[in-house]
Amino acid sequence: MDTREEILFKNYESMCLHGFQGLRTDRVIQELGVTKGAFYHYFRSKKELGYSIVDEIITPHYLASFLELRQLKKDIIPAIITLVERLKAISSKETIHIGCPLNNLVQEMSPLDETFRDKLNYIFKTQKEMLTYALEQGIALKEVKQDIEPESVALFIIASIEGSYSLGKSFQSKQVFDKSMDQLIKYIHMLSA
Repeated sequence: MDTREEILFKNYESMCLHGFQGLRTDRVIQELGVTKGAFYHYFRSKKELGYSIVDEIITPHYLASFLELRQLKKDIIPAIITLVERLKAISSKETIHIGCPLNNLVQEMSPLDETFRDKLNYIFKTQKEMLTYALEQGIALKEVKQDIEPESVALFIIASIEGSYSLGKSFQSKQVFDKSMDQLIKYIHMLSA
């Protein structure tokens, strides 16, 4: 990992714990043994660092599973369930404790910074488009109920995932998160034709 990546990832880890506004880049680079000059060589400001964290860490991470939905030719409902089960499986007591980094950043920065809002909205918009596409494919294949509204269902699935993270964080409970995700999985099963 080069210096820029180290700065980026360590600040991301700190941001997950303290939020963007609570992020102290000076402390992070001090812990890394990096000079302020080196920091400013790679990032002109804390805000630019934040945008880079969204572009290079958060966006690829949150879109990877959803982009797979674009490749589906059959078994749409099992694929969406697998996506949700994967999110559930990679979440631990520790990650639920701090909540969803995307959700946290949306709540914190969307009202304050248009660039943050646009970058974060792009993630949700792309997730919605991929889920909508998969559900439309499922309808065409007669695997998904014909009377659903794919875009509305896609938004509900995303809202349920993010809501599960919020509830888990609020209750400080992986069990609450798991129960909520299990109910979402039951709902998705009911979409089968």
